[in-house]
Amino acid sequence: MARIPGLQAARSGLLGEILLMSWQALKANKLRSLLTVLGVIIGVSTVIAMVSLIQGLNTSMANQIQSFGSNTIYIRKWRPQVIIGQLPDSLRSRRAFTLGDRDAILAQCPSVRAVSPLNFIEEQPAIRYRKLATKPTFVLGTDQAYQETNGYDVAEGRFFTQLEVDHRANVALLGRETLTTLFPHQSAVGQTIHIGSQPFEVIGELEARGKFLGFNMDEIVLIPHTSLRKFFPSDRSSFLKSDEVLLNAVARSPEQMGAAIEEISAVLRLRRGLRAHQENDFAAMTDEALLGLYNQITGGFYVVMIGVAFLSLLVGGIGVMNIMLVSVTERTREIGVRMALGAKRSSILWQFLMEAVALTGAGGALGILLGVGIARLVDALTPLPSTVPLWSVLLGLLFSCGVGLFFGIYPAVRASRLDPVEALRYE
Repeated sequence: MARIPGLQAARSGLLGEILLMSWQALKANKLRSLLTVLGVIIGVSTVIAMVSLIQGLNTSMANQIQSFGSNTIYIRKWRPQVIIGQLPDSLRSRRAFTLGDRDAILAQCPSVRAVSPLNFIEEQPAIRYRKLATKPTFVLGTDQAYQETNGYDVAEGRFFTQLEVDHRANVALLGRETLTTLFPHQSAVGQTIHIGSQPFEVIGELEARGKFLGFNMDEIVLIPHTSLRKFFPSDRSSFLKSDEVLLNAVARSPEQMGAAIEEISAVLRLRRGLRAHQENDFAAMTDEALLGLYNQITGGFYVVMIGVAFLSLLVGGIGVMNIMLVSVTERTREIGVRMALGAKRSSILWQFLMEAVALTGAGGALGILLGVGIARLVDALTPLPSTVPLWSVLLGLLFSCGVGLFFGIYPAVRASRLDPVEALRYE
């Protein structure tokens, strides 16, 4: 069937007239319209702001992992996980690792290039140089392989030697922020710092690394793990006993990461006497496991965000329906006049429906602007990054219009079903 140009033009003109009348009706009650969609504004702005912050943190985290370019395999007592309350006894009682485990992995895992032991001072001390002191700083004990397993570069000076590790030497390397605090105007190499009451000679300055999972990797001091055990012995309640360490390993190539983890797991299971049906009482993992934990945490924020947005949009939708019912009552005579002049019931229905959609759509647009503004403000005033994804803007606008469409149906239908004669008599 051929289309009739005049009919198409008439329909377009009718739609334009409906939209114009809807907009004029909203303009006539600006304050009432704004208060009506306040719930929609709050809901959409909450979604936009939280999505922007979470997306910004996710992007920052992915960029950090990529910038490190590390093939590190973390060998720990358990996988990182969200634990509510006390740590379960099944995890707390797990033993860590020994230098014998390190040697066995190096000897029996052909896909592993290097393994470094790690221990640390649990009560972080302040690092002192003359009259200057840092805030409590993470002191990590390791050996020369740490430079290879964790991809650390030395900006000035050098790393430990095997001889210094074997002889428990008082030598240290400083992270960038620790260095800046203690030696703002001079090189630290060759100077003597104090960790607690113990003097250590600074032999190197580490390149800046930034933050990872909330931990500032530049607020750090590295010393030989043997020296840490000698000068800062742990007690029985410590996370690591005196002869225990954690291990970091690195595969010979990124393609061998999976094989390296399987080989490490096989060696440790054998050394721990685990039978075939028993689960591992340790974890060998990559940065992806840490990123998975991070995504699990941010997933909880998404659930909260959806709940807040749903309640706000529900309140906003109920407000829109109420105000549209009031509008139908106030404009009953106008509806009667339009019907008497030949307006179809469908035109009346679409006019009120478009008013509801336009109302919540405008609220959604204001919510998007507010949410983007909050995200930009947080990005400018705090270390938290923010990224506003296009899909969140489109989703916010779509949902706000959907709220108007859903909650505007009943008032629109009620307006279209008014009796023209009774409507004309309405005062």
